[in-house]
Amino acid sequence: MKLKHLLVAGAALAVLAAIVFSFAFTGGPYLVLTNDETGAVLLRHPAHQGLEFSISYTHSVNLSPVKEIYVINGEDIVLTALEFETFGAGMPTQLEPSQTLVHLPGGGMRIEGFDRAVGQLRYMVGHGAEITLILGELHIPLSSLDAPGQTVRFSVCQRSFWHRFF
Repeated sequence: MKLKHLLVAGAALAVLAAIVFSFAFTGGPYLVLTNDETGAVLLRHPAHQGLEFSISYTHSVNLSPVKEIYVINGEDIVLTALEFETFGAGMPTQLEPSQTLVHLPGGGMRIEGFDRAVGQLRYMVGHGAEITLILGELHIPLSSLDAPGQTVRFSVCQRSFWHRFF
């Protein structure tokens, strides 16, 4: 009888240890922006599978607004669409077989169907490009996170429950 109690207590202890371990060492994904040179974390935002975010900027050649639309797929960042106002240098001129061109109501165009996993993204903080991260209602200019000339790396990382507190 005593052996049975020890086995039940041991099993309960093993289940409790598994629960504690899962909270301590696993967690949800985060979209993390870091300085590419120093590794300093500039922004950490909770993410989930399918989270959509955008990067908007002023195109350096034709000086018109561009928006790149991404989703999180596992630990990959996937380009899904591109919005722009005018054709010109550096802008797509042909569609790939999986892509469609949509004319936007307020003017401009959107190419959908990229489905291009890029893993991580890198953007250089500039003076005139006005590169902005758009997460839902949040609009975060990269120039508010780091100095001009610095490269900001976007990645998806798992963050444990333990790291949330320490």
